[in-house]
Amino acid sequence: MSTTPPALSFTRASYEGDPPQGDACAFCKRPLDGGYYRVNELLACEACARQAATLVPPDSHAAFVRAVSLGAVAAVLGCAAYAIFQIATGIMIGYVAIAVGYLVGWAMRKGSHGLGGRRYQIAAALLTYAAVAVAFVPVAIHELREERAGVQAHATTSNQQGASASEGDGAPKAKPPATIGGWIGGIAMLLGLGLISPFLELASSVPHGLLNLFIIFLGIRMAWQHMAGRRLLVEGPYGAPGQT
Repeated sequence: MSTTPPALSFTRASYEGDPPQGDACAFCKRPLDGGYYRVNELLACEACARQAATLVPPDSHAAFVRAVSLGAVAAVLGCAAYAIFQIATGIMIGYVAIAVGYLVGWAMRKGSHGLGGRRYQIAAALLTYAAVAVAFVPVAIHELREERAGVQAHATTSNQQGASASEGDGAPKAKPPATIGGWIGGIAMLLGLGLISPFLELASSVPHGLLNLFIIFLGIRMAWQHMAGRRLLVEGPYGAPGQT
């Protein structure tokens, strides 16, 4: 006959206020005839305590790297989705930032195989902030292009012809080719502006800036809660219940 303990279900554990069950394991309900353990302050037999100790894998550098890597991918996707939503609708909704925070937290939890903790929370908060803040960059570029297109649409035909004639006086000037360094510098500058854009908007318009910071806070809060540590405290063995 197999003695393998049943899979632990912490939704079936006994808590204060439940009907008394005697000296029994809170998980498999078997009587505790000899020594016992405590799993998160709940009585447990040796078999269930050993199984509980293996449910949460030990933290490691590799798990943290996996979590941050998947979280970074989720942040990029969330940033793109947030920017596309704002460009398409012209609306800033805090629920979208919450979705970004949830996506980052979910991806990091998958990468860490269920691990969490303070350093995971900090990483998730930073990634969520970057995703939501940098999303303002493509939105601002889109608005600038729309404004420039409107100005060009109202330009007079005579000015356009004059510009064409002046350009025809000489050979057309070739634009210098873009270098890799130039592209990297431009992207780095845009990312930097995106990261500080919430505070720049706060300096230019307090109500609008506060709204943006509140939206970012909602996303960070979701990611922070999602990456909270979930650990099982296994203590023991102790003597039989009721013994000193």
